[in-house]
Amino acid sequence: DNLASDLRASTMTEVSMGKRIMPGRPPDKGSFPIDHFSECAHLKAEYLRCLAANNHDNMSCRYLSKQYLVCRMDKNLMREEPMSALGFTDADNEHRAARKKNRDKTKEQKGWVVGVDGIQPDRESNWRRPTLINVARLFG
Repeated sequence: DNLASDLRASTMTEVSMGKRIMPGRPPDKGSFPIDHFSECAHLKAEYLRCLAANNHDNMSCRYLSKQYLVCRMDKNLMREEPMSALGFTDADNEHRAARKKNRDKTKEQKGWVVGVDGIQPDRESNWRRPTLINVARLFG
């Protein structure tokens, strides 16, 4: 019985100098060796150029990030996984046009000028000084 408990304990942890050491665990998903020999650096550089050319819209350059991950898997720099598990689809095989950003114009783009458009001269006449006593009610 004592031998069985020692075997269970040794499979879960190792003992070193009287202290238990927890067993190592594999790295988290997404952490993988650095490409020290720049085997896939040309794809990374092409991806960065694509981002700059497409106003940093990553959807238009997804095909390059897919090629980069395939290169890393082929060079054994990361574990082989299906592309669908990494968030890619079959439509991510070619370049897409950059998405248009439908933003409303800012007030400056519409012609608003600081110091000119902010002044409202009629506001001063409508302003009343706060008082504790309502004078109009006392005498009116």
